[in-house]
Amino acid sequence: MLRNIERQGIKPNIVIYSTIIDGLCKDGLVTEARDLCSEMIERRISPNVVTYSTLIHGFCCMGRWEEAYELLNEMFRKEINPNVYTWNILLDAFCKEGKITEAQAMLALMMKSDNKPNVVTFNALMDGYFLRNDVNASREIFNKMIQSGLFPNVTSYTILIDGYCKNKMIDEAMDTFREMQCRNLIPNIVTYNSLIDGLCKSRRISQVQDFIYEMHDRGQLPNVITYNVLLDALCKRQHLDEAIMLFRKIVDRGIQPDVYTYTILIDGLCKGGRLNLARQIFQQLLTKGYHLNVQSYTCMISGLCKEGFVDEAMTLLYKMEENGCLPNLLTIETILHGLLEKNENHKAKMFLLEMTDRGLFKK
Repeated sequence: MLRNIERQGIKPNIVIYSTIIDGLCKDGLVTEARDLCSEMIERRISPNVVTYSTLIHGFCCMGRWEEAYELLNEMFRKEINPNVYTWNILLDAFCKEGKITEAQAMLALMMKSDNKPNVVTFNALMDGYFLRNDVNASREIFNKMIQSGLFPNVTSYTILIDGYCKNKMIDEAMDTFREMQCRNLIPNIVTYNSLIDGLCKSRRISQVQDFIYEMHDRGQLPNVITYNVLLDALCKRQHLDEAIMLFRKIVDRGIQPDVYTYTILIDGLCKGGRLNLARQIFQQLLTKGYHLNVQSYTCMISGLCKEGFVDEAMTLLYKMEENGCLPNLLTIETILHGLLEKNENHKAKMFLLEMTDRGLFKK
């Protein structure tokens, strides 16, 4: 692209270089982006804070921390001051990887360089602590945000609600939800989905319908994730007729079920003794060329083995490989268990040797 621009007689400047570097980073071509930055410097075009921030973001997304950190040091050497956006990129990346110590070090450097943390900074830290199940530390960060004169946004509250729900602290999540509304902040689809998931997993499914109505009233229509959460709750409680009705409602409302929707339903039907319906749905998906994942195949294989159809399960295992989906350890163990349950010990031994020889089963 750069060469085409040059052939048209246009001399590349900082904006053109930074735009192309951004495009390369978004495509995961960070080495090429770095090389282009080096070319810029050779042509005496100095990269600015935007160029470096883009590169740092690219390397962080690829998990190449040392190179991202080296770029930060290069900025300091060239007396290019990182801005809040630059610091937030690094801090957020470290938090998402559970590297809280490194994230706190970034925060200290950020404040030392006279960059005040903003709401995005605090949100990243809250999220990082919740990923480590440190609820108290996350709430403390939330309180510090308010104490520093910042106003938490919808994302801040959603992180808290999601974190509380994942730690089975549903009452705290509900209190936070009410607090959010008192501050005239409108929950988004992620907020509702987090709360609905928490309520379902805490067996408080009776409260979910109120939130579904509220979502409709606020114009926040449930999406496939919302329905997957509800479907999973119904299947786990063996309310299969309701689950089937909900699945039909999803389709009737023009919402495209995803691979997780089908996996939840097939697994629920298999575990609820409705193998024929699960098999029928699964076969329809294969006929339509739907790309199922290893979890989908394993659920169906498990259902077949449970009912004693181990040969059919083994045929499906080979079929999944033909379709470009490799079995995992659970898939293989499911078939092994099915064979041993039927006292087909020799067949189990031969199957295990075959999977080991092919490198699909590690000793």
